[in-house]
Amino acid sequence: MTRRRTRRVGLVLLLVAGAASCGDDGGAPPAASDTTTTLPASLPPASALDLEPYFGASLAELGLRLTDRGGLIDRRGGGYEPSATGDHLALYVEPIGDRTQAQYISGIRDVAVVFADVFERWPGLASYDVCQEPVAPAGGQDVEDLPVTQIEITRQQAAVIDWDTVSVAELVGAAQAEPPGLAVRVSSALADDPAYEAILAEALGTP
Repeated sequence: MTRRRTRRVGLVLLLVAGAASCGDDGGAPPAASDTTTTLPASLPPASALDLEPYFGASLAELGLRLTDRGGLIDRRGGGYEPSATGDHLALYVEPIGDRTQAQYISGIRDVAVVFADVFERWPGLASYDVCQEPVAPAGGQDVEDLPVTQIEITRQQAAVIDWDTVSVAELVGAAQAEPPGLAVRVSSALADDPAYEAILAEALGTP
């Protein structure tokens, strides 16, 4: 029993401090004065909140909204620097009200579907990630740094996914494939949720 649980945890990508871009706001918003040979129209706006006109209504239907964290990121050479000419888009969405574990799980797929057309809209974009933030505590305190879920995907991987029919389990399963082009990460609390454990078992084809 212990061996099976250890193996399961090893296959779950957990969100920890410093994992990918989630949990790190990347500093100040990208400067609009950055220069590049990439045509501006090939990239989205540098600031995450400037994407509200494109995706705000669809997110609201899910009970979510964009935050001012993230934006365009330059990850060349293994770095992570806000840049108006970066080709990675980091996004954070937060609940408008309360949110259940089940909604966070379904949101792995639902939020990815909202942003599924970013590569078609902006041909200079190479990858993006989107994090679902925790519910903000009552009383106006700051929300904890680590999100509840993150999905990260490249242009190449997104092109082979049928966004009309893909399930959470299929996305989790694709994250186990080689070569990597998609990653699904969850908090330790969500990883221990029986509903997510069932999805992971389905994705891996294990009883």
